[in-house]
Amino acid sequence: MSDKLSFLEQFDHIPAQFPLQGDARAAIHNGLDFPTTRDEYWKYTRVARLVSASYNQNGLSAVDLSGLTIPDLEAHLIVFVNGIFSADHSIKESVSGLSMQSIASLEGDDKSLALEHLGNYIDSKSNAFTALNTAYFQDGIFIKVAKNAVIEKPVYILNICRGEQQASQTRNLILVGENAKVEIVNHFSGSANSGSFTNAVTEVVAEAGSHGKMYLLQEEGDESNQVNSTHIVQKGSSTFSVLTVTLSGALVRNNLNFAITGEGCESNLNGLYFTSGNQHVDNHTYADHQVPNCNSNELYKGVMTDRSTGVFNGKIMVHRDAQQTNAFQSNQNILLTDKASVNTKPELEIYADDVKCSHGCTIGQLDEEAMFYLQSRGLGKMDATKLLLNAFASDVIEMVDNDAVKAYIEHWVEKKMSN
Repeated sequence: MSDKLSFLEQFDHIPAQFPLQGDARAAIHNGLDFPTTRDEYWKYTRVARLVSASYNQNGLSAVDLSGLTIPDLEAHLIVFVNGIFSADHSIKESVSGLSMQSIASLEGDDKSLALEHLGNYIDSKSNAFTALNTAYFQDGIFIKVAKNAVIEKPVYILNICRGEQQASQTRNLILVGENAKVEIVNHFSGSANSGSFTNAVTEVVAEAGSHGKMYLLQEEGDESNQVNSTHIVQKGSSTFSVLTVTLSGALVRNNLNFAITGEGCESNLNGLYFTSGNQHVDNHTYADHQVPNCNSNELYKGVMTDRSTGVFNGKIMVHRDAQQTNAFQSNQNILLTDKASVNTKPELEIYADDVKCSHGCTIGQLDEEAMFYLQSRGLGKMDATKLLLNAFASDVIEMVDNDAVKAYIEHWVEKKMSN
């Protein structure tokens, strides 16, 4: 497939359900191009092969969830297969203050409410991948947490990709009411998905005083590709945390944006990625401090081996009115082979004068003295390496409060290092 219009034609049969989809289709067909390495924010990530391939759009099908879910996770389960809601596999308990609906099935007031928010917090005019999602998404989840509601069990969104060269566009909208509390597990799972492409967008609005947490787990297979964009709007005195763990993928690009619009907010952006083979993982974050008296904390850690590559570009923006901002950012990386590489660029852009902000990055190898110490105490080289890498990753893993999710990540880290 040689050009952009030919690429888009394979999706044009998907009917537009909402007016914003028609606008996005017009934008992406008429002049909005996919990024190249000439674009600063895509400098180290080549997406040409993603947007020149032929894809399948397999629909909903029966699946066996064994091996695709997080063991022992007690949650409200919402399942999507190839981007389509699966009622047969989902377990939606009736809980006061919690509404969970497929976007494709919305009607009446819920549909009107969703349309008030969908597309308001993302850039579909200059970002081709969010425009592509907006133009062609078929389904997703609309989660509404009522004012003062405390949701005891996490909401588990399981996105299953099935089939070679499968393309899926999923779209989520999450509204967290005033003083409400909720935990979201957004899990992308699959296997034998050679050449698959998932392009996902999630919009979150955290109202004043709310507390939200999201775990983003990416595990669609070593030959899968994903562009994932998550956009959070925080209002006064809200707290929201996103922890991204990239478990597999040939090419993965994550865009995580926080718009901090109310005083007294706390924002936490954390991530962990282990890459091997020829994998490429690119994390872009943006913490936009628009008002005074807010805090943001960011820690991303990566381990690269073989010929794999990592990218981190985190930007903290502090506007002129955002006095007394506290913003901290750190990216730490370990290279286990001479062929592995990472490109890291932490950024601060500050227009206020009464702030505490810092950023930094490290790139290195395992500490030789620590390795020597452990081996001198009887550990083999592999066991010593695994012990040090576990210690390296533990800062991020310890931020996981959910025991089942933490155990799943720890098991994956152990498996990754053993391989």
